[in-house]
Amino acid sequence: MAATVQLRKLTGVNSSITSTNVTAGSARLGTSDEATSASSIPVPTSGSNYSYWATFQLNCTTAPDNSLTNIFFYTDGTNSLGTGIDAIVIPASGYASAVGTLGTSGSLLNAANYTGSACAATSPMFLYTSACKLTLTGSTATTGSFGNRAVVQFNVISTAVAGNSGEDSVTFAWDES
Repeated sequence: MAATVQLRKLTGVNSSITSTNVTAGSARLGTSDEATSASSIPVPTSGSNYSYWATFQLNCTTAPDNSLTNIFFYTDGTNSLGTGIDAIVIPASGYASAVGTLGTSGSLLNAANYTGSACAATSPMFLYTSACKLTLTGSTATTGSFGNRAVVQFNVISTAVAGNSGEDSVTFAWDES
């Protein structure tokens, strides 16, 4: 039987992590640490304001016949968020609580601030496409969370237009045997 896999957004502090299924919906990024954040990211007069970072984890709810391996994350390569808005991503083997100034800006996503990161630097999210995927190490032969996490953050600069941004989709893919 084929495995059933959910995409989950992790929020909260390390001692009390909430894992929310966002497989069939959307996961908004804003200036608070919520599963479906509705808080906006203010356009700064200069510099940058950031979303709180969003940590995404795969969770197997029906075990595969053998295993799930070769986990990838990618986009269509087109930034549809709008002028002055970009996104970065970093793979992470652990979890770090999203931090920042509520309603204003999250702290910059980097290896120093996200202590569970699996690499030294973030990358522009839209560089990852089906031809050049971000590899998330890990595998599973059973149910439960598996693989490294993908941690995403939006960056809003002063040229952004106030109001709702565009939407973008990301893809998580894996091999099942």
